[in-house]
Amino acid sequence: ALPISARKLIADGGMHSLGLRKVSSTVGVSPAALYRHFENLEQLRADVAAQIRSEIAELMIAKRDRVPKSSSPKKFAIKRFEAIGQGYVEYAKKNPWSFEIAFIPCEEDSTMDLDDRAWLVLQESVTELQDVGLLNQKTKAIAPMLAWSSVHGLATLIAQKAIPASELQKSLSDIYAGI
Repeated sequence: ALPISARKLIADGGMHSLGLRKVSSTVGVSPAALYRHFENLEQLRADVAAQIRSEIAELMIAKRDRVPKSSSPKKFAIKRFEAIGQGYVEYAKKNPWSFEIAFIPCEEDSTMDLDDRAWLVLQESVTELQDVGLLNQKTKAIAPMLAWSSVHGLATLIAQKAIPASELQKSLSDIYAGI
């Protein structure tokens, strides 16, 4: 209930609306009771951020797994790579306030046992591109960071409405062409 309440506050007003007192009043417990679950606000933020990153990964995986099989392994690998980027940007577009906190630096570690699956999914996709002969070893080494930073930048711009959503597909295509 606590992370859900925190997520609702974020969805309604962004990262700056999150506070332990606000969460405790939303849940109907005292702030002291909340401290039994979280040492401080940073730990709550870390948990919420970890949950959001996990949701982003789930959408990336769902998009990737819906790519229809192709007779060309290269086309299939490319379409799967593009799909994970689409999932990432789609999450940011639909959940801008949540996306804002997903990668916020936190002074505390999350108490949740969630790995950064979004990064792992990206690395798997880059390996798939290499396996079908589209990347050499040197390019494979730098591709995950190039792809992530490019798509993350676009997702951030879309979430902040700095780029119209109508330009999403063209922008993604431009990024993929450069990677």
